[in-house]
Amino acid sequence: QPDGICLSHHDGTVEITAADRAPCIATFTIRVSRAPADATPRPEPVNPAGVIPTSMTDNTGTAYTVFTPVDGGTFTGDDITVTATAGAVPDRTLLGVTAAVSQLPPPIPIPGASMSVAGNYYDINGIQQSGQPPLTAYTLDDPLSVCLPFPDEFRADLSNVVAVQRAADGGISILTTKVRAEAGDLTVCGAVSTLPATVAVAKLGTVSFIPATPAPEQTLPETGGAAPGYTILLLTLLSGAILLTMMRRIRRIYV
Repeated sequence: QPDGICLSHHDGTVEITAADRAPCIATFTIRVSRAPADATPRPEPVNPAGVIPTSMTDNTGTAYTVFTPVDGGTFTGDDITVTATAGAVPDRTLLGVTAAVSQLPPPIPIPGASMSVAGNYYDINGIQQSGQPPLTAYTLDDPLSVCLPFPDEFRADLSNVVAVQRAADGGISILTTKVRAEAGDLTVCGAVSTLPATVAVAKLGTVSFIPATPAPEQTLPETGGAAPGYTILLLTLLSGAILLTMMRRIRRIYV
């Protein structure tokens, strides 16, 4: 390195010498990860027997895209994509998937919250055969990848943007998140392991609010008495009461 400036040091030493430069000693640390010795290969996924449909409908007539154990599947809707890899759907079963903008109102920032949510909530539902109502509790063997539009208001803070899941009680949990750039557009993708699911895009960090303007305080005289306006009003009332009493007495004398 020029002028003898070296890299940071750790475990293992290399010396480099150039004819017109000072010698430099740099130390590097190399760490290698490997699978545990007792890891066993995962069995190949298995589809159910018989003909596999390309779509399903629930008890209200809503259409669902069919996901299989062997091939996974992809549902593409308005502003949302749901994808499963092979092995995500439990063996010998099928899963119908649909997703749409939720009927919930758009997210509202909460004062003091640790994140702010933008855009819409999206509902993801599943069924296992046609004619059924949507599932109320379903767990996948591998998570679904759910991708949502990247809110314009968050583009200046990419590193703090996350996908979130809203629970039935209104609680918000952060999903494992990736931000992707595809065809010039940004999307936020989160990993969802259970259905049904309601998801959205959020930005970490306390939500800031403009405090209300406080009412001006009334200035009291230095003597500690009432404010001038209050004193004048009190004297006026007392004067009126005294005058009224005197007029009643004069009337009694002359009647």
